[in-house]
Amino acid sequence: MANTTRRSFLTGTGKGLAAGLAGTRKSTERRGDPGETRSPGLLPGDPHDLPAKDQRLKVRTLDTPRVPPQLDSRTKWEARAARLREQVLAAAGLWPLPKRTPLRVQIFDRIEEQDFSVEKVYFESYSRFYCTGNLFRPREGGHKPPFPGILCPHGHWNYGRLEHSPADENGCSVPQRCVNFARQGYVSFAYDMVGRNDSFQVPHDYGRDQKAPWGLAPESMRLHLWGVSLLGLQLWNSIRALDFLSLLPDVDPQRIAVTGASGGGTQTFLLTAVDERVKVAAPVNMISHFMQGGCLCENAPNLRIDTDNMEIGALAAPRPLLLVSTTGDWTRDSERIEYPAIAAIYGLLGARDHVAHEQFHYLHNYNRASRAAVSRFFARSFSKEPGETALGQAEEKGGFSLTPDRLLVFSRRLPPADAVDARQLMDNLVASARAQLEAARPQRSERLEAYRKQFGPVFRAALMAESPSPDELRWWPANDLVQRSARQKGNGERLILSRASVGDRIPAEVVNPRRGVQTAALIVNPDGARAALGTAESPAPMAAELRKRGCLLFSIDAFQTGEARDAARKIEADFFTTYNRTDDLQRVQDLLTAVTYLRLAWRPQRIVVIGEGLAGLWCLLARPFFSTPCAVAADVARFDSGRDEAYLDKLHIPLLRRAGDFQTAAMLAAPWPLILHDVGSLFSTEAFTQAFAFQAASARLRISSTELPPAEIAAWLLTCWEGG
Repeated sequence: MANTTRRSFLTGTGKGLAAGLAGTRKSTERRGDPGETRSPGLLPGDPHDLPAKDQRLKVRTLDTPRVPPQLDSRTKWEARAARLREQVLAAAGLWPLPKRTPLRVQIFDRIEEQDFSVEKVYFESYSRFYCTGNLFRPREGGHKPPFPGILCPHGHWNYGRLEHSPADENGCSVPQRCVNFARQGYVSFAYDMVGRNDSFQVPHDYGRDQKAPWGLAPESMRLHLWGVSLLGLQLWNSIRALDFLSLLPDVDPQRIAVTGASGGGTQTFLLTAVDERVKVAAPVNMISHFMQGGCLCENAPNLRIDTDNMEIGALAAPRPLLLVSTTGDWTRDSERIEYPAIAAIYGLLGARDHVAHEQFHYLHNYNRASRAAVSRFFARSFSKEPGETALGQAEEKGGFSLTPDRLLVFSRRLPPADAVDARQLMDNLVASARAQLEAARPQRSERLEAYRKQFGPVFRAALMAESPSPDELRWWPANDLVQRSARQKGNGERLILSRASVGDRIPAEVVNPRRGVQTAALIVNPDGARAALGTAESPAPMAAELRKRGCLLFSIDAFQTGEARDAARKIEADFFTTYNRTDDLQRVQDLLTAVTYLRLAWRPQRIVVIGEGLAGLWCLLARPFFSTPCAVAADVARFDSGRDEAYLDKLHIPLLRRAGDFQTAAMLAAPWPLILHDVGSLFSTEAFTQAFAFQAASARLRISSTELPPAEIAAWLLTCWEGG
């Protein structure tokens, strides 16, 4: 990692994404009895393994315990780490990275003490949005520049970066910490959380509504479509603070550390995870397997879906990392759980000696004992002096005596007159995201691959979906858990699909053809399989047309549709989308599971997928992830693809707008045949037209502003492969 550039570190994980999304996975399929008539290519699962309930009905919260990650090879971890970095940056709205506007740094009101100095600082992290703080530098003491630099984000202390309670053994002093670092030969920068102390433009609880189902105001839900969140603002401030610190003439940009406690600990490990310029990190009293952070500034959509702070913290590997914990808060199990899990990942990278842990018997804090532990670790990591000398320099000496008014940036100076307010900033960020998408949109085929690399990772992080591997897929004939009376009224055989590692449960129905399987048709309806297929006495129109043509018919009750509806699904938890997929995300995944089942179980020569009503939108979002060629007919139900409210109402997928929604879905997918119909006047089809043209496959795309009749759709789908 030391030999990579920052740009390659932050963007390299996106390379080859399009091929990974659309490419066919190589695997060994389980073989059944050649003579069996049901699912001849895939044996049914053990009945004892059939989930009694769909495990996705369980809602994970910030306090839900997590099992430590279990990985057994460096290769697996490196692949996992690349995906996690994409996920963190995308969740924060920072993939692709925003434009770095000029910092326009202001440093003033220098105060000189005997062995350190302190100055007031503000700079623009975004245009006209200001990051504020104090800069502490060494004076005398035998230290020579360039000095190592240390970023000091603060936690949710009463006085933010000015918190100073040296007499409280369970307290914290941010200024004392920075003075200590200056005396030890470091340049340190303590900067405000958004909305604290001198950061006046956006309240720290902006977008919070405790009475709302997810604790979020409607405007926050809309902004989350664009990846705009308080967490994202703070992480961008941290990245820009690194820019500021690295550019100081007396700072060595190759020796930069970051440390903070509580919410500052969250910023510490998030910044370390995504920015390789951090060479050493010490998150204090934060990384836990059962409490992930309870503030808006610690939660963003999709951030911890299928992961947690242990894994995100381990993204520091193989760089030096110190975990500080205490027996009096949620880090009490660190010696037994969190630290061994992270150390195991360091071991996979051959860097086991780069991670350390110290635990103290206090309540939640960043007290003198914790500060001393961090100072010792930084001294060992950075000092060129012999070990004992370096550790001696790490001792805390003297007290902090400057009054808060001498540290407040705007105590004697008016804030910048051009500062934007919260609404203006949010509007600017959404406008910038729109502009970034428009600027990246390819106008010729040579730019298609660049677009895929740029927006593929955030699209994948928004959808959080993939085609399951053959070893993951399970199916069972429907048993008594499905009412026999319902099955008898159906149109074919009922079964259950599942993924072994997830424990989901997808009711499905298959109608066998009277001859060998040439074409398998998956029909998906928002009301479930019965609405898609009808009954033997009264088949649904599309099902009837495809059955006349000898197709195997298949449908599913996608998540919370048809027989899969379950009132046990409770979604009122705070920060729900930080930890859980929305219903629409689960439905896109169910489509991928169903297509994989058809491919493995029936081995058809071709697969067609028909999405009816809003299910057509699920199909379009699933297309880039299909692991086998599929012809798709998507009824888009006159969806207004340019209006945020339409997504919140009918297709609630956080980050989707930031990822480019249907524009990116079109650009990422392979040019397999596609019908778009019932388009109306508000669903944009331009990206689909361009994507097929770029890949010399325009004849495989058909677009209709009105709803096409089933016979016309069926005829086109079964002959479309010859075109283009």
